[in-house]
Amino acid sequence: MDSGFNLIFDVIEVLAGAFIIYSGINMKRTGLIPSQLVGKDIDVLSVRDGDGFIKSMFPAYMICGAIFIILGGISFYTDKFSEMSLAFNLSVTGALFLTCVAFIILTKLAENRYLK
Repeated sequence: MDSGFNLIFDVIEVLAGAFIIYSGINMKRTGLIPSQLVGKDIDVLSVRDGDGFIKSMFPAYMICGAIFIILGGISFYTDKFSEMSLAFNLSVTGALFLTCVAFIILTKLAENRYLK
């Protein structure tokens, strides 16, 4: 099976994780909320409690970003260098999906609590 298409998504997963971690670190360092990682209806320059959002979401950014990098790396390795079972590939994909869902839910909850 040609895994070239899968490798592109694996690299995207790793880069997305790195971007989330970078954004979290930059958010904590500067006190500015990254507009790319909140809803489009949020004006990050006029939020109610930006410090509360940063304090609440910083751990989520670090953990979710790390999970993206780890799962993307595992998926890249298995697609490029080894053959894993369908069950293993589905479990990695499922874990990535659950991480995305958790990140979205945590972000929405924090937006509603601190930004709106």
